[in-house]
Amino acid sequence: MAILHPIFIIIFLFLAFASYWEIFRLEKKQSIFVWIAGILIVAAVGFRLNAGADYPIYKMLFSGFAIYTSYGDVFDKALFRQNAEEIEWIFVLINKLVFDFGFPFYIVTFIMALIAVSLKFTAIYKNVAFPTLALMFYFMPIMFFEDSGQMRQGLGIAVCVASFKFIKDRNLFMFLLCMYIALGFHKTSIVFLPAYWIVKIPLNSKRIFWILVVALLSSPFELYRLGGGIFGSIAPDDLSGAYTGYLDDRYYGTEVETGLNDIVKLFFIGILIKYDKEACDEVWWYEYMRNLAVFGIALFYFFRSNQIFAIRLPGAYMFFVTMFCMTSIVYAVKGRARQILYLGFMTYFVAMFFYFGKGNGAKGGFSSDRYTNALW
Repeated sequence: MAILHPIFIIIFLFLAFASYWEIFRLEKKQSIFVWIAGILIVAAVGFRLNAGADYPIYKMLFSGFAIYTSYGDVFDKALFRQNAEEIEWIFVLINKLVFDFGFPFYIVTFIMALIAVSLKFTAIYKNVAFPTLALMFYFMPIMFFEDSGQMRQGLGIAVCVASFKFIKDRNLFMFLLCMYIALGFHKTSIVFLPAYWIVKIPLNSKRIFWILVVALLSSPFELYRLGGGIFGSIAPDDLSGAYTGYLDDRYYGTEVETGLNDIVKLFFIGILIKYDKEACDEVWWYEYMRNLAVFGIALFYFFRSNQIFAIRLPGAYMFFVTMFCMTSIVYAVKGRARQILYLGFMTYFVAMFFYFGKGNGAKGGFSSDRYTNALW
């Protein structure tokens, strides 16, 4: 049976130990744990070689940008001017600079990992009482899919998550600046734009339940197709083109298959609803986190008939479901309830570790017999 490379086993065991120590021994966050995890993950992700679903494509683009894309094209892209380059401008700029200075491609992946991990880990540490538990949710398996696979979207999500500070501060200018930067990494970041106002919607357990029921029931009707024309008329060409292109994609435009993913989401929804009041009472800004999480789950079910929409569009919002809300609920509850939740989450992490290692981990080049790193 395929198993993940020892570096990932070390990270997993460290976070498991650190989360237990943080929650049940110290009962307070420890920055040293976050620093150690961050360094290990940046090394494992940033200097990986030929690992990750999109790695071959990104490596091919690395030299392609140097040959076919000028800095003028990058500047035009930054101003939403019409040009032939389809990839987002900040991502292209980083690739061109690294190539022009004569560095290898793994310097690009290192820079990407450093930015993504720094932004995500900082936001987690500042907003969550038990950050190492949140990092377990990140590590298994978001790290592999986003920051080791779909790097551009992972970077866009990182900037969106970092913008949560300005949502709390009600600083619209800085929030919009973050959205502009996030769009420079991936177009789907535009979906996070309403977050600034979504956090102010009054919700409770009953409203959460009905919002998600309506989203699920609306899925077969593909109502999102009705907005294609409107979005195309108000959005820049590259954004509207991406939206309409995904609508009828023959491979990804199909319905999300029912399976383990749905079961896990139902558990998360149940926990969100059951412990909503306790978390609102005990955790600062929990209502903001919860609103974004609920909106992300609703988006997933609303777009469920289109796989690429359901997976990509709610990405930044879904970050708040596990890393922020689930972890905050563990802090909010006490005694036996905390122990049960922690045990349940750890069981999920262990199951995902072996499930991912056997399937996507081996295919993506993260297994012990396939993973290689520029540092060793």
